[in-house]
Amino acid sequence: MTLVNVAALKEKLSYYLGLVKEGQEIVVTSHRHRVARILPASAPDAQISEPSRPLKDLKKVKGVKPRRSVSAVRTLLEDRERR
Repeated sequence: MTLVNVAALKEKLSYYLGLVKEGQEIVVTSHRHRVARILPASAPDAQISEPSRPLKDLKKVKGVKPRRSVSAVRTLLEDRERR
């Protein structure tokens, strides 16, 4: 099992996927907390489990903001006005 933080995983994704392909398990951390495991597709203990809480509960988490629909035209015009 290899521990890797999100930033290092993003930087060297191909390397870590190569390790997974060879059969290793990668544990992804964020701020020293385990957040995910990457297992080979053929791993016998790989299970997909349903979430224990509904997605709408994420709105209650501090720092998570729902996305609003974005108009490409409006964004372009706002950018041009700033210049």
